[in-house]
Amino acid sequence: MRGTAAADVQSPGYAAGEPARRGMHATEAGYPSPALLGAAALLGLAVLVGIHLALAGTYWDYSEGVYALTSRLWLHGSALYSGTIAAQPPGVFIIGAGLLAIHDSLEWLRFGVAVLDLGAGVISAVVVWRISRSKPATLLAPASLLLAPWLVREHGALLPELVALPVLMGAAAMSAQGRRAGAAGLLCGLLPLIKLPLFIPAVALVAISPKPRRCAVWAAMTLVIGVVSLLALAGSAAWRDVIEAQMQSGYHTLSVLGGYWAQAAWNLLGLLVAAAFAWLYRAQAVDRRLLRASGVLTIAMRVTLLSTIKLGTSLNVLVPVQAALMPLALLGATFAIRANRTLPVAVCVAGLLFTLAQSVALVVSPEDPVPFLRPASKQAWSVVASKPQLQ
Repeated sequence: MRGTAAADVQSPGYAAGEPARRGMHATEAGYPSPALLGAAALLGLAVLVGIHLALAGTYWDYSEGVYALTSRLWLHGSALYSGTIAAQPPGVFIIGAGLLAIHDSLEWLRFGVAVLDLGAGVISAVVVWRISRSKPATLLAPASLLLAPWLVREHGALLPELVALPVLMGAAAMSAQGRRAGAAGLLCGLLPLIKLPLFIPAVALVAISPKPRRCAVWAAMTLVIGVVSLLALAGSAAWRDVIEAQMQSGYHTLSVLGGYWAQAAWNLLGLLVAAAFAWLYRAQAVDRRLLRASGVLTIAMRVTLLSTIKLGTSLNVLVPVQAALMPLALLGATFAIRANRTLPVAVCVAGLLFTLAQSVALVVSPEDPVPFLRPASKQAWSVVASKPQLQ
């Protein structure tokens, strides 16, 4: 089986007492059929369009306007960093300028970023299939990722967290496969070039690769080439904007951090509960190595929440955290159903419905999105400007 997908798959079977028959078909069934993946993508696209139309013209995050304007200025000749202050690595501005070069409008920019996130959802569908071989869970994966509360709130916004999603999910999916260690390393090397704290999941994914040395070499080469190219083009101005300015921005008070982290825990609660069952019933996983990589990614992404101690960093960092958790939440529900345990199924379904209710609230009641907002919370995370106000 050397050189095939079977080399990267462990096949313990689906449930206690059931033979590990799925492992025999790992090579030919390692990926979902084009029909299933296409259907999942179409369902995700339908959800994307629905959210896009529902939130069209609304403004949720001040950073979106800053990054969009910076990308537009760069596109029209202003030098990035040396001529225009840019507080992030170049990844977000490259994507922004590329999309604006196709069509110069805010709604197009948002749609383009949302399509990138749909791509991350399609990758999550592949992950769910490889771990569970569940057609329903695979079908729902892209739509579910787009319906995560913070992805709804930040829908299509030109933010590093959203731009990084397909790279992040792709790196996690490939990190479990030894034959793709180079590609996984390349994607891991790109992550800090989009947002600096993404260095944390990049290191974690390199460390768990079946071929960590090869993965690390590719990651290091990619990162070094990116940094050297950036310094060659922008010089010390890039270091000043991306590193020095971030370090000098100051820190939130403990009372503010308490509110931030309480809101984060509230928004993650349902997904964490459902995802816990993916680990509890991990014996059902067809590809345990990929399940482990997915779990490591969620832990690493939660560590990045520590970046909220810095002024200027908000809870939009929850976007990749929820994106990483959503496939595991679907797997938890799937495994609980297969285990035929009523209480775990009920708990998983309740967690997913609670998460969905938060997303619905953002669309139905953007000025007071309960239960997206935690109990006793100020309306700090409601819409900044509605469509009439923005116009």
